Amino acid sequence: MNRFIVVTMPKYCAYDSALIDKALQELQEKGASVRSIAGKYGIPKSTIHFKLKHPNHKETFGPPPVLTSKEEQCLVRWISELGRKGFPRKLEDLVSSVQKFLDANPRPNPFKNNRPGNGWIKAFLRRNPQVRHRQSEAVSAASACVTEADIRKWFSEVGAYFKEKDLSEILKNPSRVFNGDETGFQICPATGRVLAEKGTKNVYTIEKGTSKENVTVMFTFSASGEICAPMIVYPYKRIPEKIIQSVPPQWGIARRTMAG
Repeated sequence: MNRFIVVTMPKYCAYDSALIDKALQELQEKGASVRSIAGKYGIPKSTIHFKLKHPNHKETFGPPPVLTSKEEQCLVRWISELGRKGFPRKLEDLVSSVQKFLDANPRPNPFKNNRPGNGWIKAFLRRNPQVRHRQSEAVSAASACVTEADIRKWFSEVGAYFKEKDLSEILKNPSRVFNGDETGFQICPATGRVLAEKGTKNVYTIEKGTSKENVTVMFTFSASGEICAPMIVYPYKRIPEKIIQSVPPQWGIARRTMAG
């Protein structure tokens, strides 16, 4: 007669980590009993006792994440802060940031050259649901497309951010307020005489050629009259070494992508 042994897996019930943290905080700060806290938050007493005894116990199965919870929270804050300032990060930026961190802080990991792959990205987003991978709204770089409402909205958002961070005094210091604008220079300009309204001082011809016929230079000035070193944007996928060497060392150099 064959005998079968039935093995049952222990039941595993996941509770909201934020709810558990709140319950533990109230337990420690108010000195309430475990029983009353368990009843209030609907968490078993055994779970609360276990959490008190093992505060660093991880909630998930499998190997631990490469980055600690504290390190991942730093990434979350970095993504959030830059997003609020109008500079949202891409997945490529996140991966590069982690790679740079692991290069400076070596530790065992399954990544090639310390660069995380898609598996880590999915796990990171799952562990940090407050971070979403979403489509950003492109903002036109053409000055003519910027309306008064856009400018007022931008100043309103920046002002609210500075007020929240208690940094409003910065805006009162002219040496810390800057404005930048870009200008295009044709490498081989070819203009001719055109018809224009009498009295017009400046007549411009819209460039019909490709972007490779000009370079863009970014100029930045402070409200106190200081001039920053300009930045030249070249229309190359890879800037030739000869050009790099010809640019003054204090100037900035960048390259323009196909998307502009």
